[in-house]
Amino acid sequence: MFIWSFLCGKRKHSRFAFFGMSMNEKKVTTTNHPAGDRLHQGIRLSSVVSSFFAVSDKLASSNFLRFVFVALLPVLILLTYPVNRFDYDMWWQMALGKYYLTHHTIVIDHSIFSWTPSDPTWIYNTCLGSIIVFLFYNFLGGVGLWILQWMIFLAIFLLFYLFLRLIDQKLDITVVTVIAAIGIASAPACSYYKPELFSALLFCAAVFVLFSIKRTHKKHFFYFYPLLMTLWVNLHGSFIMGLAMLVTFFAGELLNRKFFPEESLNADELTHLGIAGVLSFAATLLNPYGIHYLLSIVRGIFSDNYDINSRYIQAYVSLWPYLKESGMSFFQLGQTAWIIFIMMFLLSCLFLYGLIRRKTFDFTLLFISMATFWGSMRAVRAAYLFAIFFFFTFFYLLNRFKLKDLSSKATVSLIVFIFLLINTSCFTFRYNADNKWFGAGLDDSVPMKEAAFLKKYKPAGPLFNDYLMGAYLIWALYPDYKIFIDPRLVPYREVAPDYWELVSKPATAEDIRRFNEKYPFRTAILHYKELPMIFDFLNAGWHLLYFERNAAILVHPSVLSSIPPEVQSVDLGPMRFKDEKNPLVLLNVFSLYVNLYPQASPVIYDIYRKNVSDWYKPKADHLRVMESDMKQQNVFNIAQ
Repeated sequence: MFIWSFLCGKRKHSRFAFFGMSMNEKKVTTTNHPAGDRLHQGIRLSSVVSSFFAVSDKLASSNFLRFVFVALLPVLILLTYPVNRFDYDMWWQMALGKYYLTHHTIVIDHSIFSWTPSDPTWIYNTCLGSIIVFLFYNFLGGVGLWILQWMIFLAIFLLFYLFLRLIDQKLDITVVTVIAAIGIASAPACSYYKPELFSALLFCAAVFVLFSIKRTHKKHFFYFYPLLMTLWVNLHGSFIMGLAMLVTFFAGELLNRKFFPEESLNADELTHLGIAGVLSFAATLLNPYGIHYLLSIVRGIFSDNYDINSRYIQAYVSLWPYLKESGMSFFQLGQTAWIIFIMMFLLSCLFLYGLIRRKTFDFTLLFISMATFWGSMRAVRAAYLFAIFFFFTFFYLLNRFKLKDLSSKATVSLIVFIFLLINTSCFTFRYNADNKWFGAGLDDSVPMKEAAFLKKYKPAGPLFNDYLMGAYLIWALYPDYKIFIDPRLVPYREVAPDYWELVSKPATAEDIRRFNEKYPFRTAILHYKELPMIFDFLNAGWHLLYFERNAAILVHPSVLSSIPPEVQSVDLGPMRFKDEKNPLVLLNVFSLYVNLYPQASPVIYDIYRKNVSDWYKPKADHLRVMESDMKQQNVFNIAQ
């Protein structure tokens, strides 16, 4: 009823009319009447609620409190964006950047990094983006990548702030809360140090230009689009989203002009938009591959390989199922799904309000909202698209419909911001351990020591690796070793389906033998995310040669005779991990020890118990599992 009343307009009555009474009615005596008692209780409850909202709104309007919330905003965003331990894409991106600079070129044959069949004609251009990411890392290390990420975040915030100035909207608590929600919703895509961050910024810039045009009707703004596209096409492949937005912008304005002229650009402005669109498309040809790059992207999107890969990679999972999740899944992706869903609900209310109350409608905003909402819910890596577009659309429509006062009624915003801060803090410190910020610990999250082992002792190749590991191995091992597969995936038209078939279910010794016959590798390096596959290889007769905190190296029996004798002196004991505080690392190496050398597993158990914080919520469950495994191996008494 409240939503419908909001959409259709406010009724002018006193709060007593809600209880069936008019201010002009004679006062009713309620003595000895239970209904009257309930009436008074309802009035008192209404009074308490009204008082609460009045006090909350007064607090929310406090300049001091607004300053506090603005100051807390970067704290919340910082908590949301610790260093991502599974940010492996950045390594192959930096390998490309290094290749471009050392070979004095901006084109590359993507098949040079792998020994397996891969498509040398595949085109993917991030020459400028990869070079920038590489240079920041090369000169400043991990902190350089963090600085780059936060420079982009600050640039997005600046565009938000300039838009607020454009529509005369204050940076109040509601605005701060919306920005916080956008930051949290975008985290699954924007927590990675890679060129895709530039797409978030340039998409935000493209949307800013769109609303600046709708607000000011200044024609020269249209010609920012070709400049943006020239830059975007050489930074990251998501420039295609910018072109799609321009097409939707033009189509929406044509419909606005026919059905709601007051929302439409005039004929002259539409002409300039069309010209800018054509120039923007032409600008995307200003890349090292010309039109072939655009055709390659289109073929990749509609290829069967894309569908196969999207089933197994988290960046492409749908957010819809996470609306029903709880626990860890809620913190990881469910929160993003619900934020995006609620944002769409709010926009839907505003669209209906405009149509019913104001007799107006904006097809451009509706079409782009629907397209970005669908894209964000369809694939988690696109979550930032709708979140960013929501910011501009929401506050533009509030201003357009003269509902800006709703933003200053900040009770709900106050509660939501506090909830987001508490929720994020809880997840960060209770469900994660050994978090690092400011770009620290990037080397700890990759198989640096494992790769160094391969380079030093050089076990016979070719090399088999899981797809996640491939990104780092391009950076660390090329050209000493070429890889089997990596997260680029699209070039591996033949290999990728075979790989997913192998890892998607428990592999028998016969499965691995047949796979090895087709792809004759002799050494394998596998990330602990593929721990079951490590044991599958061991059960198939492969030998564990070395393991560290992130990966294990295995060799085929035929290779053993060629292994240098000094490998036998390499320390594989559990005391290597005595200073380890990451619970997942300890849990993974424990699994290896308890199955392969049970007497060493109590040492890891003891390290886990001492080093992992009691604040880490899964700690007790992990210890129980470890105890159960040791009991099965009859070594639990050693731990005690």
